[in-house]
Amino acid sequence: MQTQSIPAYQTAGTSDSIRNGNKSYFCVMPDNTRLHELLQEDEQAFMETLFKSFFPLVCKTIYRLVLDTATAEDLAQEVFIRIWNRRSSLQEVYFKAYLHRAAINMALDHLDKNKRQGRHLSIEENVIQLPASSGSAESNHHFKQTSAHIQQAIDRLPQKCREIFVLSRFEEMTYREIAATLNISVKTVENQMITALKKLRVSLQDYLPVIALIAYSCLYTLLLQF
Repeated sequence: MQTQSIPAYQTAGTSDSIRNGNKSYFCVMPDNTRLHELLQEDEQAFMETLFKSFFPLVCKTIYRLVLDTATAEDLAQEVFIRIWNRRSSLQEVYFKAYLHRAAINMALDHLDKNKRQGRHLSIEENVIQLPASSGSAESNHHFKQTSAHIQQAIDRLPQKCREIFVLSRFEEMTYREIAATLNISVKTVENQMITALKKLRVSLQDYLPVIALIAYSCLYTLLLQF
């Protein structure tokens, strides 16, 4: 099926910064009402504004699931091509939420396709960004090592288990939302989260005190629950 192309706009803005691996993106978030006005007034201007504003968010969301920067950017481009092709049906859309869900679906479709074809995706470190430290170079190196170990532990989770963990803890989806997205029961989501947290606690047992000290308290608290 041929898709209509959209211009390859460059990301811009200063209000938000997102880092994927070694790559940074910057974006601004426009008012949803203004986006709908642009959609009615000038479709090209609408698409340019949407792309510049939300490409970083879409890339970040996809990256957390596929763990590859180039793949995330390619899939993000595809999200916006589909948006462009469906622009006539976006009259009642809240664009930030719509794009967030579209990014998740695109990433999951990609993972499912690669699983069926027997491919294994590459693993990149440093998806998790620990707070910057003003301490010594040795301390900063230790923080980076801890960050890498946390990410490696997440990467080693079984695929479905990792997907559910990422959707819950990074994309902030509820168990019910995850169940609907993956077409599984809420109970399955709960069981997979318990499994993920147990495995992470075992994998990261030597790092839990360090994680707590550097204010990574959210994950630390979750790991201690099981």
